[in-house]
Amino acid sequence: MHRYASQSWRRSVRGTRRTTRARGFTLFELVLAVALVGMLFAAVLSFFWQTADARQQAIKLSDRTALARFVLDGIAAELRGVPGMEQVGFPTETRLTGTRRDITFLTTAMPDREQFRFLQGSETATRARHDLRMISYALWVDPNQTKESGDPMIGGITRIEQRTLNQQVVEEDDPNRFRQDLWAKELGYIEFRYFDGVEWDTKWELTEGNALPQLVEITVGFEDITAYELEDGDLQEQELAQPKPYRPDRYSTIVRMPAADRLFGSRVQRLGQQLSEQMGVGGVE
Repeated sequence: MHRYASQSWRRSVRGTRRTTRARGFTLFELVLAVALVGMLFAAVLSFFWQTADARQQAIKLSDRTALARFVLDGIAAELRGVPGMEQVGFPTETRLTGTRRDITFLTTAMPDREQFRFLQGSETATRARHDLRMISYALWVDPNQTKESGDPMIGGITRIEQRTLNQQVVEEDDPNRFRQDLWAKELGYIEFRYFDGVEWDTKWELTEGNALPQLVEITVGFEDITAYELEDGDLQEQELAQPKPYRPDRYSTIVRMPAADRLFGSRVQRLGQQLSEQMGVGGVE
């Protein structure tokens, strides 16, 4: 009896030892497990890295789009206020003139808040200001420095505003009379195109009568303009009537001029101007 119990106990111990040895991992299994865990961790880390990068790109694109729309909407709102009548109350020739890279126009503006403020009996009223203002937009190009590639050094889009026009009583040292601001330093490209009702052009120089184009196209971009584009070399590659090639860093809008002549008087003037230039005379009556 004791011998049988002893043999049974030995068998149980041996079975336990064998079971313990079977539950262990070999070196190969450990290396394989570590490799699989490492691959899984790398895959998860790569997923999070790509997600974070996509999020940053989306934020950057959203910020760029918001800034471009702010600039385009601001210029468009002022362009819609350009008067088209021949007489506006005082002699001035400029209604809207511009080239491909700059534009100057006369526009109306709402009075400042100061003009609506109720004054006390002891306060002195501010000088009356005209609601017409001369606005200019242009791309600031450093005239003295260029990049190593030869492209121009761009500083952004500048905005010049002249608030007092042809008034007999003007304070020359008034800081509000003439103001120049670097409006959008992040932008390195601007372009204007003008539509007279029939064709597009990159220059507008009419100064008589209702000298407004029917449409004005505005394009801004974040990539700096190149020397080739600044010299209008890209105009030789495509016609103005054709759509411009898509650029993800550029944004455009087309502004309809409400005060433009519905009978396309500016078109007739431009034809006369072009004819006079071809004939080499000063103008056509």
